Amino acid sequence: MKKALYVVLESNPKAYETLEDLKERGYNATVISSESLNKAVDYYPEEHTFFNLRSLEREEIKGSIMIIFVVEEYKLRELKDVIRWDTNNFEYIKGFMYSRTLEDYEGSV
Repeated sequence: MKKALYVVLESNPKAYETLEDLKERGYNATVISSESLNKAVDYYPEEHTFFNLRSLEREEIKGSIMIIFVVEEYKLRELKDVIRWDTNNFEYIKGFMYSRTLEDYEGSV
């Protein structure tokens, strides 16, 4: 059975090191730039969208990143252990993770 692991990490150099480590270990995922609701509203009050061209112009991820993995159930524990290790249980890199069972999965990943 497939599992989806959602990981949100504060965007910083250590987060990129974690992504590199996961890639070297053979994991693949979708990485999405994101930011908290508080930051989106507090820092950009004149902008009423959560996506803006300023983010594209800078070509960098600000705020946080959301990483979505799809793995076989037997690989989930190992993947979570790597993330715990690389983030020092979310002390080096602030964030969180959670997983869900995928009941209806189709695709080539």
